[in-house]
Amino acid sequence: MDNLNVPLVTVGIPFYNSEKYLSDAVKSTLNQTYTHLEIILMDDGSTDASLKIAQEFEKNDKRVRVISDGENLGLPKRLNKLSKLAKGKYYARMDADDIMFPNRIKVQVEYLSNNSEVDLLGTGLIAIDNNNNIIGLRKGGALRQVTLKTALKGSWTAHPSITGKVEWFKNNQYDETLRRSQDFELWIRTVEKSHFIRIEEPLLFYREASTSSIKKYIQSTKYSIKTFWKNRNKTGIKFSIIHSFIKLTKLLIYMFYYLVGSIGTLISRRSINLSENKKIKYINILNQSLLN
Repeated sequence: MDNLNVPLVTVGIPFYNSEKYLSDAVKSTLNQTYTHLEIILMDDGSTDASLKIAQEFEKNDKRVRVISDGENLGLPKRLNKLSKLAKGKYYARMDADDIMFPNRIKVQVEYLSNNSEVDLLGTGLIAIDNNNNIIGLRKGGALRQVTLKTALKGSWTAHPSITGKVEWFKNNQYDETLRRSQDFELWIRTVEKSHFIRIEEPLLFYREASTSSIKKYIQSTKYSIKTFWKNRNKTGIKFSIIHSFIKLTKLLIYMFYYLVGSIGTLISRRSINLSENKKIKYINILNQSLLN
């Protein structure tokens, strides 16, 4: 690939105590078929070996830059800083516990280049467990235009699958007061003045519940409800009441499954089972993503 003729893409990976998965996430980014990348690994005050792992990648590949100030500021502040530091035309979100398909960036950049009206592009997902086993194809087809109504129903796409215009991220910052659900709040706030698309093709291995906990689910519920009421002028009070009740009901269901030790069963319902041939196909793709 001639780097002089293709746009630079910034991949931002924030991490906090991610030593178990960070290496796989970075490997899959370095193994992209689209090579004109800068990769920013931003530490949020990790106390495990994550920073050391990131620094080893920085030593061995000039595309990698590690940022660490030793502080724990929270994800929204790190996400905002990443977009401010981005030098590319496009910015790819990535989490420290997920794995990219080898052609993820290539497919998304080509789509964005051919559809200049699109601000953010999400993709389909293959769900994996904590040991990189394939769970299934995450439910959800293509979306040609995400509306406020669509965004309010839940995540229109998984946050780490998104690639979009750097300028969009610079101009639309995450709410730094939200410790959880900051992406949901951002979509609600910006969807009516933006153009979001999701393609059906899976381009990310999405790790389901690598750090699942009651505390995190409670926080997500709390901040989602806060988002409903923050935007009640758009949605109406009736909507905010109904969907706050729905969120609380889902929390109770989650707590029940958690207490009986069946979170895995609940998570599996988010995905469609794959045939053995398709599982083998995606296992092969995952192995390609992690080649040294």
